[in-house]
Amino acid sequence: MNISLIITTYNWPVALEKVIQSALAQTKPVLEIIIADDGSTVETKEAISRIQQTSEVPIVHSLQDNCGFRAARSRNKAIKKATGDYIVVIDGDMVLQKNFN
Repeated sequence: MNISLIITTYNWPVALEKVIQSALAQTKPVLEIIIADDGSTVETKEAISRIQQTSEVPIVHSLQDNCGFRAARSRNKAIKKATGDYIVVIDGDMVLQKNFN
């Protein structure tokens, strides 16, 4: 079972890093992690880039311009990029237990 994990975020890179690390620590790895970013600042981009460099799981940064609260559009944009058989969408402050999937 291939799972595309989508994580929504907006300007909270510290929490996002913890969520991504929890996703990477799963007993069964996900196929890919897609970050649905609703227009965060450069700090979030840098956090994602740091994790991408060491991750064995592909991490895709799906970014849209900051034009106000458009979380649904951001999620939909990320879903279009997903390649897994299943899509799981979580918020950027949800730390996963190691056997989540």
